[in-house]
Amino acid sequence: MGGDLAPAVPVAAAAAAVAEHGLDIVLVGDPEALSATGSTLPFAASRGVIGMGEEGALAVRAKPEASIRVAVGLVADGRAGAVVSAGSTGATLAAALLGLGRLPGVRRPAIAAVLPVRGGGAGSGAVLVDAGGSTEVQPEGLLAHARMGVAYARARGVAAPRVGLLNVGTEAGKGSDLARAAGALLGGLTGFTGNVEPDGVLRGEVDVVVTDGFTGNILLKTVEALAGGGPDYGGPGAAVLLGVAGTVLVAHGAAGVSELVAALVTAEAVASEGLVDALGVLFHQTS
Repeated sequence: MGGDLAPAVPVAAAAAAVAEHGLDIVLVGDPEALSATGSTLPFAASRGVIGMGEEGALAVRAKPEASIRVAVGLVADGRAGAVVSAGSTGATLAAALLGLGRLPGVRRPAIAAVLPVRGGGAGSGAVLVDAGGSTEVQPEGLLAHARMGVAYARARGVAAPRVGLLNVGTEAGKGSDLARAAGALLGGLTGFTGNVEPDGVLRGEVDVVVTDGFTGNILLKTVEALAGGGPDYGGPGAAVLLGVAGTVLVAHGAAGVSELVAALVTAEAVASEGLVDALGVLFHQTS
């Protein structure tokens, strides 16, 4: 029920993902709205939708039968391995925190998106974390972002991820107080290469780029716009919510069928790779 063209586009994407990739998908939504699409896929009934203009945490608590609450509940109950939503990012984050909780040792979850890099083929890209989860963060939070981003990059097949701190220059000591303090903390992280500028990110100089959610979201939306006026540039189709105790992906509200198919394929891969368990072990070892 989430997205600018829901439920028609998400339903069409689900059908395509089943037909083309053999995925096991359960739709979540209003029974009448889903029936009107002609879908024959199994579904879990919900009542109510959280709009893009609503405050996520308040709306999630006020609407316990909303589609995102029901979808997250399927994962919490072990009836689904992952959630993909093209609805409100704030509502998805709030529902995940309420329904799944944080992994031990994680203070603030982060959103990890994959940016395309020049000359990169299918499956390549730089993991951007945070892409919009926490707009205000402390230096220690950026270190946590980096560690989660490394785990995600490894799950994507990068054996030894290179990590860069997004900054206005590559020289040490550049940037804001936050950037300088974070750079000092990141210096002890295996794979940290120092500061990186946006052009260096897009040239493929790093596998993980670390920043706060405000800056990261602006970078992500700028790259999406430059890639053709929309989010569908052949990437994984959705960003992964890192730090919650379940696999949750957030797709763009304007996502089309092909991008949502990619998001569903990514969700299956992330769940199968055991990213959540890997993050849990990582933070347990370092907490």
